[in-house]
Amino acid sequence: MSAGPTIRLLLPCPDKKEGKAWGDYYFGHSLGDALERLGCQVLYSYRERGVLARVRSFLDRLVHWRELELVIRGKRTWRPVPGKRAAMWLISRSDSISIPELRRYFHVFVASRPYLRRIEGQIRSASLLLQCTDSTRFGPREVRGSQPCLFVGNRRKGFPRRVVDLAVDAGHEVEVWGRGWSDAIAAERLAGLHIENRDLADHYRAAQAVLNDHTPAMLEDGFVSNRLFDVAACATPLVTEDMEGIPIEFRPHLYLYKTLDEVSQALRSALDSGPSEEASRIALAQQVLREHTFDQRAMEILQTLTRPHQAPLASS
Repeated sequence: MSAGPTIRLLLPCPDKKEGKAWGDYYFGHSLGDALERLGCQVLYSYRERGVLARVRSFLDRLVHWRELELVIRGKRTWRPVPGKRAAMWLISRSDSISIPELRRYFHVFVASRPYLRRIEGQIRSASLLLQCTDSTRFGPREVRGSQPCLFVGNRRKGFPRRVVDLAVDAGHEVEVWGRGWSDAIAAERLAGLHIENRDLADHYRAAQAVLNDHTPAMLEDGFVSNRLFDVAACATPLVTEDMEGIPIEFRPHLYLYKTLDEVSQALRSALDSGPSEEASRIALAQQVLREHTFDQRAMEILQTLTRPHQAPLASS
């Protein structure tokens, strides 16, 4: 394969010393690995603390002006380098972004069909690019999981993860991994603070069902988390919100709740699913691994980043 361009991925998380507690870290590196398989050279920039560190990072990007840049837009905004070809992949945090920020980029990939419809015509160029899974880590299980219902996620003051409380209150056995739970659930339910990314698929495959939720902004704007793709790739029952933005081919295989009052029933249906549902989830897993992986997304990103200029370059 001929040498491809150099692409710098700008991530919203700290570097590997701290960033390994962030899903954005693994998301960015899975994308980087897929771009490297296409022959690209991939560099990473992380959220820097302090003014001097951010200035040094910006100057480094300014010096290497021939690089193509892709911002993975989570919590952090990035200042584009004037004259440099830069795109964005908007995967969440739509409540913190503005049309002027989106206009800084020659192209914006959007991980939500509803939100894409909302901004079309207001920015230079945009296209749908859903989140996805890493096919080198996630794949279908062969037998039904035997472990309790699994929930993986941190609990925060502004996002208390009520789905877990409701499942537990209804008598379901839920194994929880994440930070911020020590004073919210019984100690025997808290399995640990962090699952290593290399082990996450094994936990999904072992679970009888995975319980999931989204932030209010993701729900409102139709941004489906990559957990949907990871769990579907493992052929494990997933319980999550009935939200706009879920790909139509996924809907028959998920256990959806519209209100928090429906969480327990959706989880019970997932736990009671039989062999026919298992077979249909395996078929979906195979489809996910054909159509919704970082390799497919990397190809689309590369084609867009290297196409002839159709709009002015990013400016500050």
